[in-house]
Amino acid sequence: MSRLIAVLQAVSVGHTALLLSVTACAFAAMAAILAALAGRLTSDHRLTWLSSTLIFYSVVDVPATTTSWLVAPVSPVVNAARMAACAVAVGLLCASVWPPTKLWPSLRWLGAVIGLALTLGAAGVAQCAPSVAAAVTTFLPLRVGLSLLGVVAGVWLAVLGWRRHSTALARVGLGFAVIAVAHATRLATDSGLYTDSKLTFASIRLLGVVLVLIGLSQLTYVMLRAVDDRHNDHQEQLRLAQLNLDRFAERDHELRNGLAGLAGATNALAGSPVGEKDELRTAVASELARLDALLGNSGREADRVAAYRIREVLRDVVLLWRTTGMEIRLDVEPGLRVKRVPDTLAQVVTNVVANCARHAAGSPVRVQAFRRGAWVRIRISDSGPGLGPLSETGVFGRRSCDQAAGGQGLGLYICRKLLAEDGGSIRMLPAQPGRPGCTVVIELPAAAIVARRAAQRAVSSSA
Repeated sequence: MSRLIAVLQAVSVGHTALLLSVTACAFAAMAAILAALAGRLTSDHRLTWLSSTLIFYSVVDVPATTTSWLVAPVSPVVNAARMAACAVAVGLLCASVWPPTKLWPSLRWLGAVIGLALTLGAAGVAQCAPSVAAAVTTFLPLRVGLSLLGVVAGVWLAVLGWRRHSTALARVGLGFAVIAVAHATRLATDSGLYTDSKLTFASIRLLGVVLVLIGLSQLTYVMLRAVDDRHNDHQEQLRLAQLNLDRFAERDHELRNGLAGLAGATNALAGSPVGEKDELRTAVASELARLDALLGNSGREADRVAAYRIREVLRDVVLLWRTTGMEIRLDVEPGLRVKRVPDTLAQVVTNVVANCARHAAGSPVRVQAFRRGAWVRIRISDSGPGLGPLSETGVFGRRSCDQAAGGQGLGLYICRKLLAEDGGSIRMLPAQPGRPGCTVVIELPAAAIVARRAAQRAVSSSA
């Protein structure tokens, strides 16, 4: 106990109060920055006025009050500057609680500058007329009124925060009320009701500034979280919009390829023999049904999955492209069947043949289908210029296309995605010296293998 008393006696009250004042000044400046940030995030005039209030309080009011401790005897000039600074701070606080929105928007940012000019003006008047300044600064009702107005403004701001269910804003208002109470204790000292309130005043004021800083920190955090949530919502909306755009682009690509295959069908139907006309009519009907399913987004429904012969699907695609003038040949082993959606194979083969027409115009195209173990393999080859070295994998990327030849770079990307959903694959064989053109290989599980796998999955799930 004796050591504690010795420490307290060794510590200067004035130096401690000065340290507390400097700390309050720094915390008020930090709170001003947070208030400006929160006001910018929310476009709330009240928070912007609070920022102006805290800037003035940290730059002018706290130094003016601290100077009055250091000057002995206290001069009328110092008292006039201190009282003017308190009056401006209370005025800015009232503007924060009841923001004048109809005034010039930049006025709230100029509040601190105008307050500094008024404080310096009050000091100049006191220098010229010290008796008048002494009479004003010692007028008790005026000083009591300023203190009460500061307390009322802080309490009202706290009530406003509670009404808005904002604990942070309520804490800010409570902090300003505590600062006003601290200035009331200084008034009690000047009135002779209290011996020396330097340390008391500095401690209470620092407590109020800390409350304001905590409240504005919480308020800014809430605002940043809200901005982050809105940003995430916007990102999700952009992601969904991009998905829709990609889906529409893929659908547009497929419709273009399908319409390209149907372009010459009308004239071909009019001039074809009866036998070929029936086959071509069937091919046109199948292609129209596929495009209709694509537009209705029903091409991948489970009730359309069934074992089918690939000869009919390939024949229809080849017939349609043959009507456009393409020299295309079809060779299919008998009895090849796969168990998936027929439209998938038609769409994939159409995309590959459309690429042949675009990148190897005038070249003959050959379509072959045969069995290789558990797989049905389809080879589509042309005699065009082919690809550059090591580009067999890159052509399957999204938007990967030859700018000179045109196209959207979606065909092979769509093919790989569709075949992966059906358990199949697509690849491009490497270019070989002396053998021009490109060869695309499509593989799908044979119907018997698919049925066996489905039965095994059913048995394992039931077990």
